[in-house]
Amino acid sequence: MTQEAKKLESFTPGRRRSDQAHRAILQAAREVLEQVGYQAMTIEAIAERAGAGKKTIYRWWPSKAAVALEALTSQTEVQVLFSDTGSLEGDLLAYFELSFSGLRGKSGTVLSGLAAEAQLDPEFAREFQRTFIVPRKQELVTLLQRGIQRGELAPDTNLEVLADLIYGAKWYRFLLYPAPLDDAFAREIVKLILRLRSEA
Repeated sequence: MTQEAKKLESFTPGRRRSDQAHRAILQAAREVLEQVGYQAMTIEAIAERAGAGKKTIYRWWPSKAAVALEALTSQTEVQVLFSDTGSLEGDLLAYFELSFSGLRGKSGTVLSGLAAEAQLDPEFAREFQRTFIVPRKQELVTLLQRGIQRGELAPDTNLEVLADLIYGAKWYRFLLYPAPLDDAFAREIVKLILRLRSEA
C-alpha cells in the first residue's frame, strides 16, 4: 500500500479529514466513468485509481451511484447562469445548446445510468432530485421569469409547469425516443413557447 493510501485509511470513520483525498476519489470516479461508463464502473476501480481503500469510500458514499452523482455535480458545481441575451428566444436557444451538448456527451451517458438507478433506489432518487434536478430546473425558471419581465410571456404563465414541459421534452428524447437533441428540435420548442405570448 502506498503512503498516500495509508493516509486515506487512517481517517476517522464517517469524517472527511482530507479534502485532498476526497477530491482524489471524485477525480478517480470521473476518470473511471469516462473510460468504462457508469454500468461497468466499480468501487474497486475507483479505490485503486485513487489510492484509497474501499472502506474509506463506503464511509463517505453509500453506493457507486452516490459517488458518480457527486463526481458529476462537483465537476459542474460552479453553475453557469444562462446568459441574458436580451430576448426569451435567444435565452432559450442558448439554454438548449448548452443542455443538449451536455446530454450528447459523456456526461449524458452517466446521467442515463443515474436516472435508471433513481428508479430502483428511492433514497438515491431523492438525492438525485435535490442535488441535480431541482437546482437546474430553478435556473430554467429564472430564465423564463426574465421573459415575463420583458413582456414576452403572459404575466400569469405557470413557469413551474412550463419548465416541466421543457424538461419533459428534453428527457423524453434523451432517455426514451430515438430522435436527435439538435438545433431543429430546440427551435421547434422555442417556437411553441413564443406562441404563448401571441395567443394570450
